[in-house]
Amino acid sequence: MKSKIQTFVKRNQKRNAHLYVDGLVQGHDYVICPVSCERLSMIKNNYIINVLEMKVEDYPCVQRICNKRVENIKSGLQQVDSNTGLTRYELGQTKARNILAQVDGSGLSGYDRKGKKTRATHLSRVDEFGRNGYSRLASKAIIKGNQTKAKKGLISLNRSKFKRYKVVVQYLTEKHRKALTQGFVTGLAGKQNAWHIDHMFSVLKGYQHKISPLVIGHINNLRMLSWEDNLLKHSKCSIAVDDLFKNCGYLREQSELEFKQVMNFIASDIQENVPPNAAYLLEKLHETTICR
Repeated sequence: MKSKIQTFVKRNQKRNAHLYVDGLVQGHDYVICPVSCERLSMIKNNYIINVLEMKVEDYPCVQRICNKRVENIKSGLQQVDSNTGLTRYELGQTKARNILAQVDGSGLSGYDRKGKKTRATHLSRVDEFGRNGYSRLASKAIIKGNQTKAKKGLISLNRSKFKRYKVVVQYLTEKHRKALTQGFVTGLAGKQNAWHIDHMFSVLKGYQHKISPLVIGHINNLRMLSWEDNLLKHSKCSIAVDDLFKNCGYLREQSELEFKQVMNFIASDIQENVPPNAAYLLEKLHETTICR
């Protein structure tokens, strides 16, 4: 069975035969994809995602559109239609808006259908960290927004290493909230009959003993505790460290390695003024192949 790249290469060399004639200049007349080694006038995101099956951000940093295509697009869009007095770009935009404004038999406009399709796509594309498309976009937007605020002096990103470690543990803990709190009344301390999620081996002791946040935030280290008992417990541990590793299916060496890698990322983020973001950090940890 042919791969997607093999199928694309055969189709591309037939469809874009004009890019393979002699005398053409790379960069001006065509660009070359470093993955498939094919000549293209433009390397689009759809090609990277659907043909190469890569993330756009992982694609090599190369010229992705030839100069000739840029010139053709600019000159073509600037041509004026004699009947309407509009440029081709303006005509295209008007046509697109008219089409999207049309309502079908179900009472939905093209905008509505496009919105539903986009939403369904974002919600269905869940990564290994349980984030859908909207969550991934939000993670990047939050980082960029906080960096801008920090540059303007509106916020401070220089949080302690422990607080950033705690953010990662809290992120992992929240993933289990629904399963753990089922049947319990939850709320702030002082609320009658309220229960809290408790880390049997505490977050503080986990940091002090250099235990991976993936262990401290593991569901087998979590339990429900009344708010009164949780306040009395504070940062004490109700489980031995050896039992912790056993219950969570971890080796001590693996935990130490993950902790070291996480702290390296945290130190780097603090140095580069990157705001705390657990999902972003765990994604980097996963890419190191240390993460289970």
